[in-house]
Amino acid sequence: MLYSERCSNESQTFQEENNWEHYTVQVPVLSDIALGKPAAQSSMYLNYAAESAVDGNRGTDIIQDLCSHTDTADTNPWWRVDLQAVYCITIVRILNRGMDMHGIDLSDRLRDVTVTVGLTESDINTPCGFFAGPGSLSQLVAIDCPTSPFGRHVKISMTTEYLSLCEVDVFGVKV
Repeated sequence: MLYSERCSNESQTFQEENNWEHYTVQVPVLSDIALGKPAAQSSMYLNYAAESAVDGNRGTDIIQDLCSHTDTADTNPWWRVDLQAVYCITIVRILNRGMDMHGIDLSDRLRDVTVTVGLTESDINTPCGFFAGPGSLSQLVAIDCPTSPFGRHVKISMTTEYLSLCEVDVFGVKV
């Protein structure tokens, strides 16, 4: 199957008893399709695994809530989720870290974030969106995907320092 058309709200016109009527057909948008799906990241700091960003825990204290976190020496960090089916991706939301139990605020590290989508694990390069940042405490960053790319894999990457994500939500329509 070729995925060349964009997902969008389709507008159609129908003729009914010699009267032309205009209907809008709403394409259903699913709930968080990343929840509980397999995730991976470029490296891992301590026990802050990739799966922690799709576990449904919306707490933002990285210590108590176990957000995902790449290693501190990782200068090109990335995180990805396998949606296990092909979707037309419409929005990716990132829940940023908040104040930790020791009163430390490192939320501004979320910056220069790129979100890409792909059909295979080795080809996740279709642009979805970008967040310049910096992030703020417990910020929910919504990255719209204006081109509604098709993909099975969603990747979040940075080119600066390590990446920490408390929760990632992906929304889209199954193809």
